[in-house]
Amino acid sequence: MTSNNLTFLRQTLAQHHHRVLVILSGQTHWQSAQLEDLWTPVETVLSIGSKKDRFSPQELNTSIETLDRRQLIHYLGQELDGVILDASEGLSANTLGIAAGMVKGGGLFVLLTPDIEDWRTRPNPDNARFLNSPFGIEQAHPYFIDHLIQQWQAPHQQVLWLTDTDADASLKIESFTQRLVEQATTTSSPKADLPTQDQQQVIEAIHSVAFGHRKRPLVLSADRGRGKSSALGLAAIQCLLDGKKDIVLTASRLDQTKIVFEHAIKATIKASETLDIQIETKQPGLVSFHFQNQLKTFKFIAPDQLVIDPTLADVLMVDEAAHLPTPLLTQLLHRHHRMVFATTLHGYEGSGRGFELRFKKTLNRFTPDWKNLHLKQPIRWAENDPLETAINQALFLTPNQLESNLLTELVPFNKENLTLQEESINDLANDSKLLHSVFELLVQAHYQTSPNDLQQLLSAPNLKIITAKQDHLLLGVVLCIEEGKIMPTATRVHGHLVPQVLCKNYASGDFSMLSTWRVMRIAVHPEYQQQGVGKKLLKTLKEIARQARIDYLSSSFGASNELLPFWFNQGYTPLHVGVKRDKASGSHNVVVGLPLSAMAQQALACIQRVFQEQFPHTVIESLHFVPAQRILSVLKTFRFKTQKPQLEAAAIAYKSQQRQYESISGLLWEWSIRNPRILSQASKHQQAVWGDKVLKKQSWQDVAHHNHLPGRKGVEKVMQEMLTEILPDSRKTIPQRIFQSGLNRP
Repeated sequence: MTSNNLTFLRQTLAQHHHRVLVILSGQTHWQSAQLEDLWTPVETVLSIGSKKDRFSPQELNTSIETLDRRQLIHYLGQELDGVILDASEGLSANTLGIAAGMVKGGGLFVLLTPDIEDWRTRPNPDNARFLNSPFGIEQAHPYFIDHLIQQWQAPHQQVLWLTDTDADASLKIESFTQRLVEQATTTSSPKADLPTQDQQQVIEAIHSVAFGHRKRPLVLSADRGRGKSSALGLAAIQCLLDGKKDIVLTASRLDQTKIVFEHAIKATIKASETLDIQIETKQPGLVSFHFQNQLKTFKFIAPDQLVIDPTLADVLMVDEAAHLPTPLLTQLLHRHHRMVFATTLHGYEGSGRGFELRFKKTLNRFTPDWKNLHLKQPIRWAENDPLETAINQALFLTPNQLESNLLTELVPFNKENLTLQEESINDLANDSKLLHSVFELLVQAHYQTSPNDLQQLLSAPNLKIITAKQDHLLLGVVLCIEEGKIMPTATRVHGHLVPQVLCKNYASGDFSMLSTWRVMRIAVHPEYQQQGVGKKLLKTLKEIARQARIDYLSSSFGASNELLPFWFNQGYTPLHVGVKRDKASGSHNVVVGLPLSAMAQQALACIQRVFQEQFPHTVIESLHFVPAQRILSVLKTFRFKTQKPQLEAAAIAYKSQQRQYESISGLLWEWSIRNPRILSQASKHQQAVWGDKVLKKQSWQDVAHHNHLPGRKGVEKVMQEMLTEILPDSRKTIPQRIFQSGLNRP
C-alpha cells in the first residue's frame, strides 16, 4: 500500500515537475519493499553507497546502477529519474549536494537511514577524513547528523520522512502529497527547447563580450539546474559561426566542463544541417570545424597552463570561477581582454557567494565597465522545488535571514569593543545562528569552502575555533586542527599535515612528537578587513595555545602576494615550499611556523636553516613559474651572520657594464639571495626579469620570451636599468679592490 502511495506521489511530482526528498528510516527489508515498482522499466536510477546486491533491476523493475560514493564526482551532469543514497555506511555533505543535483524534475531522492535514534549515535565513516591519528570515527561528534535530522523534521520543510514504525504510512504520504499540491507554483513542466529566454540573454551578453568593446567582462551566475553550462556551450559555437576563430574554456577540472562541450557539440551538429560546416573534432575538451575557409576551435585549457602561457584566443570563458582563487582570476583578467566568468552560486564545491564578494572588488578596480547577469529560471525542475530547498537549507547553500544579519547590520568598527574567545563544537551545535555565521564567513574567505566544511565543523573532535565579535556580530574566525604528538615509530599515520611534511623534508622523526595547532582557515568579514581583526585573532590563538602548552603554531596555504606578507608580519617563518603546483590555482603550498616552547624554538630554527640553504636551489630546479615577488617575500625572512661587500661590488660592476654577466653570475645570484628588500624596490616587470635570469637561471631566450623582450640585449638592458634605480649612488664608491678580492677569494 505504501509503494502505491509513493507511486501516486511520483505522479504528482511529474505533473508539477518537482522533486522531493524521501527519507526511509528502518530495517533494510522494509526499505526495499517501499521501493518496489516505484520506477518504470524505462527510467534510470542510481544507487549510491549500497552493496551491489542490495537492489536488483528485477526488484525495482527499472535500470539501476550501484556506485561507490567516492566515484560520484565523475558522474556530474547526469540527469536521473531517481537516486537512492544509503546512509547506513556513512554520509558526507558533499555527496548529498552532488546526488540531489542529479535528480531531474518529477524524480525522487531517496535517503535510506537506520532507525533515527540509531542513526544519531552510530559512528559516521565519512567523518574519518577530518580525523588525525589516533582519533577514530567513534570519537567524532554526532552533531552533523543531528543537524540534518533537525532541519528535515522542521514543520516548514517539504520532506517526506517515513519510518518502519509509522502506524499509517499511507495516510502520511497522502497528506504530504496534498500539501505539495497546494503549495506548488506551477502545473506544467518548465522544460523547453534550449535556449530558454534566460539563456538567450546570456548568449547575447557573451556575444557582446566577443564582438563589443574590450575590457568589459561578463560575470554570469546561477543556481544549479539553471542551464548555465549549456548556455556557455551554445554561446561559444554561435560566436565562432559569427566570425570568431578561437574560444577557450577553463575550469579547475576538465570533467566540470562536460555539459558545456556536450551542448557545444550538439549546437555544431545542428548548425551543420543548414550551413557548410565540416566537423573536425567533437569530444570533451575540443570542438573544431571548418567554416568559411577557416578552422574554428572551442577548446579547454587548464588554468595553471594559462598562467604560464596566456592564450591568444578571441574569448576566454571561466566556468565554475568560484572554484578558483581570486589571485588566479585576477591574473587571467589582466592577461585577456575578452572574458566571461561563470559560477554556480550554491554549489556542492566552492562558493559563488564568496566569489561574488571577493572578485567584484577586483572587477570594479580594473574593469569598471564589467557586466553582471544572473540566470533564475530552472530548466531541470520547477521553481520552488522541495528537494532543492531541503538540501540548500540543510547545507547552508542559500542566503537567509542569518546571512542578511551578517551583511546589513553593520556597526562602526571599534577595536576596543572587540571580544575574542574560543568556541566549543557544543556551542556551534546548540547555536544555529553562530554556526551559520561561522560557515558564512568561511564561504566568503576561501574559494573552495564546501558543504563538507560544515560537516567538519560539527564533527571533528580535534578542531579549535576562535571568534572575534563586536556587539554580538561575528567579524572573524580562525579554525585550527590539532597535530603532532606522534611517536617516531608510528606507522600509517593519518593527517598531521605539517609534522609529516617537515619530518619528510627537513627534520628528524623526533620532531613529530612536538604538538602544533595548524591554522586551517582564517576569515574576516569583508566590511571589517584591513582593521587588524585577523592579527588579533592570531594573537589570541597564540595566547590560548601557550596556556594549553602547545609547542608551535603552523599553517599551510597556497602562496599569494597578499598572504605571504600577512603571515610573515605576524612572526611566522617559512619552513617549506611545495614543488608541485595546484592545478587549479597554479600556486605552490607554503608551510609556516611560529614556536611557542623552547624545544620548538630550537627545532624550528634547525628546520629554517636547512630550508634557507635549500630554497634558492629549489627555486632554480622546481619553482620555474613562481612570481619573483613571492620568492622575494620568502627570501626577506632569511638571516645571514656575515656581510659580503664584494657581492654588492659585483652588482655595481654589472650595472656599469664593467663585467660580463657570465663572469659574475654566481656573485649576482648570492647578492640577490641576501638582498631581497633592495630588489623589492624594483618594478614588478624588473623583478620578473631579474628573477627569471638570476634567481631561476633560465636561458636568455626563455627570459626574453616570458617577459616579451627582444633577446638577450633587451633582458640585460632591463636588469642594468633596475640596478641603476635601486642601488644608491653612494654605493658606487665601493673600491674596486673589494670587488677584486671577492673574485680572488677561494
